[in-house]
Amino acid sequence: MAGHPPSGTVTFLLTDLEGSTRMWEQDPDAMKAAMARHDDLLENTIAGNRGFVFARMGDGMAAAFGTAKDAISAADAIRRALADEPWDTPRPLRARIGLHTDEGVVINDNYASQPVNRCSRLMTAAHGGQIVVSGATEVLIRGQLPEGTGLIDLGEHRLRDLGHPVKIFQLIGEGNREDFPPLRTLESFPGNLPAQVSSFIGRQSEVAHATAALTKRRVVTITGFGGVGKTRLAIQVAADLLPRYREGAWLVELAAVRGPTDVAEAVAAAFHLAGRGGPSVEDSLIEMLAPKQLLLVLDNCEHVLESAARLVTRIERECPGVTVLATSREGLAIDGEQLIALPPMEVGEPGDDVGRLAHTDAVSLFVERARNIKADFGLSDGNAEAVVEICRRLDGVPLAIELAAARVIALNPAELLRRLDHRFKVLAGGRRGAVGRHATLRAAIDWSYELLKPDEQRLLARMAVFSGGCTLEAIETVCSDDAVDPESVLDLITNLVARSLVIAEDHSLGTRYRLLETIRQYGEERLAHWGETETLQLRHASFYADLLQHAAEYVYSPQHASWARKVTPERDNVHAALNAAIDAGNAALAVRLVADNPDGASQDVLHVGEVFLLPASRVLGLAGAAEEPGYPQVLMVAAHQAFHRGDHDGADDLCRQALEAERRLPSALPGRRIETSVCALQALSSLSSGAYADAVSIYIRAAELARADGCLGLAAVFLAYGANSASLGGSDVEQAIATAEEAVTIAMESGTPTAIASTANALALALVRRDPARARALLQESIDRSLTPGEELGQAVQMAALVAARLRDWKLALALSARDLHLWRWVNSPLEVAPCLALCGRALAEERPQVAGVLRGAAYAAFHRGSIPDNTAREGSAPVDSNLNFVLAALRETGDIVAAALGDQRRQELRAHGAAMSMDEAISYALTNIDPKFLTGRVTVGMESIAHA
Repeated sequence: MAGHPPSGTVTFLLTDLEGSTRMWEQDPDAMKAAMARHDDLLENTIAGNRGFVFARMGDGMAAAFGTAKDAISAADAIRRALADEPWDTPRPLRARIGLHTDEGVVINDNYASQPVNRCSRLMTAAHGGQIVVSGATEVLIRGQLPEGTGLIDLGEHRLRDLGHPVKIFQLIGEGNREDFPPLRTLESFPGNLPAQVSSFIGRQSEVAHATAALTKRRVVTITGFGGVGKTRLAIQVAADLLPRYREGAWLVELAAVRGPTDVAEAVAAAFHLAGRGGPSVEDSLIEMLAPKQLLLVLDNCEHVLESAARLVTRIERECPGVTVLATSREGLAIDGEQLIALPPMEVGEPGDDVGRLAHTDAVSLFVERARNIKADFGLSDGNAEAVVEICRRLDGVPLAIELAAARVIALNPAELLRRLDHRFKVLAGGRRGAVGRHATLRAAIDWSYELLKPDEQRLLARMAVFSGGCTLEAIETVCSDDAVDPESVLDLITNLVARSLVIAEDHSLGTRYRLLETIRQYGEERLAHWGETETLQLRHASFYADLLQHAAEYVYSPQHASWARKVTPERDNVHAALNAAIDAGNAALAVRLVADNPDGASQDVLHVGEVFLLPASRVLGLAGAAEEPGYPQVLMVAAHQAFHRGDHDGADDLCRQALEAERRLPSALPGRRIETSVCALQALSSLSSGAYADAVSIYIRAAELARADGCLGLAAVFLAYGANSASLGGSDVEQAIATAEEAVTIAMESGTPTAIASTANALALALVRRDPARARALLQESIDRSLTPGEELGQAVQMAALVAARLRDWKLALALSARDLHLWRWVNSPLEVAPCLALCGRALAEERPQVAGVLRGAAYAAFHRGSIPDNTAREGSAPVDSNLNFVLAALRETGDIVAAALGDQRRQELRAHGAAMSMDEAISYALTNIDPKFLTGRVTVGMESIAHA
């Protein structure tokens, strides 16, 4: 066994030393001697357990075993051997070890890359001294574990190969029950990299090239023609590089972007900044990104090159910690850009050895995708030559290969090759370049398209009208007519998915369907050929106008959250619909799309999901718009946008116009008067100037209007905001309690979850001193409703943290503040972050005064950035229990505790250290010093213990 690599079902074992790079830098001579001993230990242990070493990678090894039991025994022995060795290195050598069982295909005494890569990414998720085992291996060693060992279930995790979650276990040995930090899987890093419906095949050299380029340049663009695999490569590179970036990797898909100003908005939306204020979306985005360290992946830039280049230039100049990885058919043509041309997959030359070519990336891709369609498909002596020739005829273009592989359900490779031969023989002369490969891809799509039935062809082309994916209901409504029977749409879509022409993706609310950009562009051409483009675009716009109208009807109801979840994924479709309506001059549709999108009032008080930043000013200028019923709402959307840009005079004027328009037009949304939205904006203005009493009276007026209109959820939240303003502004406590009591009653009557959470917080805050037991019960109600995964309410969580602090429940305040820091970290708003930092510092003060001292300084600095004076926070200036400036009073208490533990000089030094941090550094520092368990699971009042990372 030691001399030959096992094949068939193989258990792979991969190792790597933690922190070895730094140890090489500290003492290279000691490391050289240690690595020789390390290699001897591993080689002897692997051989002693019937394993085969097939590669050495950096400071680790890769081995294969014929049985999972042998592999487990070897892993445990390696750990014990390394732990027992008296190392002369700066630190003992500690290896992370991963074990994964898969099919082992031996190629020239080595293994096909896919299962090895899977094991490698499993291993890199572990920590030094930790052994992790995949679910595939665990199944095989149940009841066969070596004596003295056991397995701990670590749950399901997404590895950085971006596949579906896998079960991971930790192997423990006798006397080895070390508590390790959380696994370094995708969940451990910020970002939005999506799970991939298919595995990543090959491209090892291209991944290495792109990774190396990103260590030297801050802008790298992967270029190549459509279908060559630019997007998949970029996403995989981003996943591999995740640990390098403190704020993770973020994918922005630009395929659906149409307008020149939409690139910045699409990037902002990835960070949930679409509804935020600022001088402009681009300026707000740059301000948010300036202190961050992250990788930004801009996918499909070719149709918006000028605007993408302008934005990336600003990012490169003003955001030193942000690296950009773009994909495009051509470069952005900006200074400092590194271009990487992505070639097709290797297919060899005529006459090359078929046995060797059968293991190229192109053939591996064909086989893998064919198995997705036909589970028992495999490469054999009978079909290898045909498969190799298919890949050669398709020039190694991944998309073309995938389209061909989808046909194995009906044709064997030889039959498939004969049918390809007719179409591609005209392209066979000579070695084809980029233009020829474009023709090859076009021919492959043509061929797949022409094999479809007429109604399948029509439906595929019509789906090109959607942006960013769509639901089955949308396809049935928009794409069906006499040519496409609505009753047959599901069957047609199923057939298109099976042929790899449509991608089906799981979503929290059900399956969504989308086209690859190359296929979508092809569909647009067919749609234009039939003269259906404008008809389908307006039908599409009408569908999404209806969707928004229904959502608007339920925005203040118990169904608000479910409708918000339905609308949030449709951002790209809503933008495309509005652009189509404006381009067609269809004022009625354009007004509906903007008017029924949540305006500033609902955004601020009942926000769940994403509020789309639609260009209201473009709609206001359309001929006939001023006569549409929804025109006053469009004016109010524009007013809120003006207010958040800092144009308060312009916002006031738009409010006046909206009130005048309401008097002359029938209401588009009966029971929702404009005056209510105007009041919400006026209250925000009062709060921003510190006029708490004025805000209280305006919120109460807004609540009266909303209640009279039957919008009980909205009325309840306005009353809650009024009660909060009274409590925090030092107004009459009895009035604050009475207002909050009324708010809770109305919220419960409305059944709106967001209203219930907000009003529970308001009453809890008012009752902290009067009835703390009831305040705690209300606080738990708020927490349970505010931390629903995917529906977190940032404002409600922050208010809950303040209530917990007022109750002196510092453990709970710590958990809530940590959650809120996660929610607010992209907003770059000092006044949102500062209270969280302050409460974290106070919560940690007794047990970790040094950390608390740093956070205290960071909180003061954040308050200063937000123009809040801290002169009220001088030591001994106000009682801690005061409503006014409670957070600042908590900071003073933190300072007293730190001084008592460490001395006044050290307190001052720690404050200076924290004040010197950027806001982003302060957030990362806080989260690093809080037990990760506080960031997951249920948060409860009266949490029993705090554990620190």
